[in-house]
Amino acid sequence: MGKQDTQRAAHAFLVEHFVSGQIFTLDEFRRVTGWDKAGTLNTYLRKQYRGLIENIERGPLISEAGRYRVTESFRELLEWRKFRQHVTQVRVVLKGHARVRSKVLIYEFLMPLTHETELRTTLDSLFFKDTLLRKLRAIQSIDLENHFTRLGTQSDDEYLNHIMDFIGAHFVGYSISQVDGRFRAVGILAYDEVATLLKSERRYLIDETTAVTRFIFPYDGEEELDRVRFLFHELFVGSMIELAKSEQQVWMLESGPEQLVHIWQADEEDEDEQVEDV
Repeated sequence: MGKQDTQRAAHAFLVEHFVSGQIFTLDEFRRVTGWDKAGTLNTYLRKQYRGLIENIERGPLISEAGRYRVTESFRELLEWRKFRQHVTQVRVVLKGHARVRSKVLIYEFLMPLTHETELRTTLDSLFFKDTLLRKLRAIQSIDLENHFTRLGTQSDDEYLNHIMDFIGAHFVGYSISQVDGRFRAVGILAYDEVATLLKSERRYLIDETTAVTRFIFPYDGEEELDRVRFLFHELFVGSMIELAKSEQQVWMLESGPEQLVHIWQADEEDEDEQVEDV
């Protein structure tokens, strides 16, 4: 193996044992990396791996009879790029950035900050395959096939995995920012009317911190745009609205081919309890 191949093998070995917590010996490490030359592994241990592994028997760092574990310090090197820079002591210099231009679709939800914890929990759950598959199965087949053509030979699992590939490529993440705002709680009133309102311990102008959740989707072509819109509404919007069911209004801004605002208004029906005479 070349030098980079052996380091990749070493990195994969350490990642596996860091995640599992499994104990290993230097001989096992040597067999994986191919560092069978006398002194090669010892040199790496002293110069590059010190602090990343430790002898759990409290013996010397280099001991053929020792039993080793990967330390917590390795967590910062779980990514191959960072590990490579650490072990080679080579500073990776970017040659530049290639610019890619794309059309973009942006959705922004405006919700009171009081929902932020539940908001993050709900949104994060939608980045797990289990949750997404469950939601896809709940969509009417005809609606899915109107946006994602199904081949006659595809099984249900193959078809859903095809859609999951599209989701994985487009639904990568979101950002949340906070903005301070003020709004009227009732219709426009005169000063005297507001004073009367305040005397009854009701509020006229309300200050509120709002969480703005932003989703950005680059896209190329009408078909891709249509699919992104469809999946966003099916997978995300319903969860967001359900989360804010206690709010009078929920606003969502859409920036793309059109500049739109979507407003969900709560129904205000009187629910007078009917009491029957006994």
